[in-house]
Amino acid sequence: MHQFLRLKSIFLFLLLQPLVYAQVRTADFNYNSRKEYNTDTVQSRNYADEYISHKIVIDGWDSRVPFFLIHPNEQMGRFVILLHGLGSSKDGWIYPLSDLSKKYILLKDSLLNLGFSVIIPDAKYHGERSYEANFTPPLALLTPSNLEMIDDMWITTVKDLRLIMDYVESTNPHDPSFRVVGYSMGGMLALMLNSADERLNSVVACVAPLDLPKVCTDILGWNDTNAAKSLEPISPHNYAKTQLSPVCLLMGKSDPYYSEEEAKAFYNEISLDDKKIEFYESAHHLPSEFVGVTIQWLQDHP
Repeated sequence: MHQFLRLKSIFLFLLLQPLVYAQVRTADFNYNSRKEYNTDTVQSRNYADEYISHKIVIDGWDSRVPFFLIHPNEQMGRFVILLHGLGSSKDGWIYPLSDLSKKYILLKDSLLNLGFSVIIPDAKYHGERSYEANFTPPLALLTPSNLEMIDDMWITTVKDLRLIMDYVESTNPHDPSFRVVGYSMGGMLALMLNSADERLNSVVACVAPLDLPKVCTDILGWNDTNAAKSLEPISPHNYAKTQLSPVCLLMGKSDPYYSEEEAKAFYNEISLDDKKIEFYESAHHLPSEFVGVTIQWLQDHP
């Protein structure tokens, strides 16, 4: 009898191992919601009587977080969170800093003209938050010696986004609906946020790298494969099955950060019926056509 119970225990242990393994492959995006947000509106501008831009600073998860809140002159609502890529910042959605930035601006301005309001934050260690990493360029942080900071770059930013959503929701109770558009790293953040927060109406993830450990070894040249594997919890391919709101993936066929097969596999794992994937004849910089597809997706998911 004792031998039978022992064999049964071993069998159950082996059976449950895949479940245990699966549980540790995702990050903890839980946070403590607040009733007081300690915000400062440090700048407000009116642009040609068409829309108003506020620069707001809020207490985030573990530091002060700056973001732009821009809305049409006479209304605020139908919020779209715009998330920049690695090494960029919220300023890329405002100033034409590069060819890609010009597409960011086209998207942002189009959304405002359609009556959306936009929320544009700096990710952790980016833009005005670079002081948190002693002003180290974000790409330079992606080394095996900075695993904790890499985790924080993604996990803390998702928590910060949830706190910003709380604040905006508290000040706009009549239309607190949210959508997210993220580019590259911003797309990764959008997918993780969509696995953790039910308040999103829809998500557009553009050229999001889906397998972060593979990026670290194959593109960044990490020799420490164990260090790369430790980043699995912030690797988007682990969040396909947990997407909560409709997802649109806009990808480049020759993007070095993922393969077309990887993108299709991720898309097929999304359990939602309301989803879309579109490929462009491009690498990591999508052609301007992605702007119109993004806008159409957001309009189709009010």
